[in-house]
Amino acid sequence: MSEKDVQDYLTSGLYGAPQTKPEERNKFLGNLRERVYVSMTPEELVSKNYLTALQTEMEQHPDAQLLLNGSIDSSEFSPYIKLCNQHTTQFTIVTNQFASKSPFALLLVAKEAVDSAVIDIAEKYPVTETPVEEPEKKSLLKRLFS
Repeated sequence: MSEKDVQDYLTSGLYGAPQTKPEERNKFLGNLRERVYVSMTPEELVSKNYLTALQTEMEQHPDAQLLLNGSIDSSEFSPYIKLCNQHTTQFTIVTNQFASKSPFALLLVAKEAVDSAVIDIAEKYPVTETPVEEPEKKSLLKRLFS
C-alpha cells in the first residue's frame, strides 16, 4: 500500500467515508436534490393543505420514499403516515444530524436521480382559495327605513 492509501484508510476509519455534496445532504435530510420529487416546509406540513397533492405524487411515483424531519413534532406526521400506508410507500423519520440543519419537514425522494425542475409543493400545486363574499353592509338610515 502506498502512503496515500494508508492515509485515506486511516482518515475514513476515524471520520467515516467521505460524502459527496455535504451541504446539499444537510439541506435535503441526507439526500441529494436531484433525487427529490417534492418537498414541504414545516408550515406547509402543519397546514395539511397539500395532502391531496402529496397523494397525487405518491400515485405517480409508487417507488418513492417519504422522508420526515425528526425535529418536527411527531403528532403532525400522522396524516402523512396514514397516506403512506394507503399507498404502501415507505417512510423514514430522519433524526440524525441532518434533521436539525434542514429547512424541510417532508421530502418525497427516489432511489436514483430524477432531477425534477420544481420540487416545492406550493409552487407545483398552488392552493386556490375561493374569496369569501362579505354581505353588503347597510347604513344606519337604510336599516331604519327599510
